[in-house]
Amino acid sequence: MNKMKLNQRAAVAAALALACGLSAATDRAKDVVIDRVSSPVVNASPAAAGDAMSVSVLLEAPDGSLTPKSTDVLFRTGDRFRIKVLGSRDSRVSLFNTNPRGELGSEPVWRGELRQGQELITPRLALTGNSGVDQLHVVMEPVQESGLFAWVSQWLRSLKEGGGASKDIRVDVQSTPTTTYIVNEGGQGLVTTIKIAHSR
Repeated sequence: MNKMKLNQRAAVAAALALACGLSAATDRAKDVVIDRVSSPVVNASPAAAGDAMSVSVLLEAPDGSLTPKSTDVLFRTGDRFRIKVLGSRDSRVSLFNTNPRGELGSEPVWRGELRQGQELITPRLALTGNSGVDQLHVVMEPVQESGLFAWVSQWLRSLKEGGGASKDIRVDVQSTPTTTYIVNEGGQGLVTTIKIAHSR
């Protein structure tokens, strides 16, 4: 009986240790992003492996005030918002849209230049459309610019299939109520997705 209780306690302790380890790995993303965004050393070597960015969706109220939300919040048709991005290097940020029929647009709906350590805020955006869910992909482009659409398509397909399809897709993500933090330790380029639900 005592041996069985000891085994149960050992199993519970192992499960707690594993859970704490997973939690620590997830909590690490925010700290990594904050460190890399504020470090001028990272920007000195733009070809260095690994990217980090934080993304907030600034939801606009009728009075014009903006409330930051993470990208894992579900937004509604007609919501007006801006997107705020901070990144670990100078880069180009693009917004791609996948419509409710699952079709990824081959051209970005918006593109801007991001400077390391400085906020990039998009103009006001609002998505309306067919019944279903629109997906707005916020992309920190990799250094190589050719074939960006194919790169985004591969990234999204790999994430849908559970990751691991590419050596460059090993992301660590942490969301707080106001911000999503994303780290790609193994390569360059990052994607996070905002979902907008449309009613009939």
